[in-house]
Amino acid sequence: MTHINQYLSSLAHNYFLISIAAVLFFTIKAIAAYLSYQHYNKKLKYIQDTLEELNKKITEKD
Repeated sequence: MTHINQYLSSLAHNYFLISIAAVLFFTIKAIAAYLSYQHYNKKLKYIQDTLEELNKKITEKD
């Protein structure tokens, strides 16, 4: 157990590894956010097109 604690404490002082981990984390987070944005943007576009189509039908009846 002491060996594991020493290893973890040595990693905690290695700022290079910490910075690489932070860059990887935020890169993956940005990719996930972009994919979510694309997914919901398609859904919102579909809703917008449907509403525009319904609005045209309503205005044509009047």
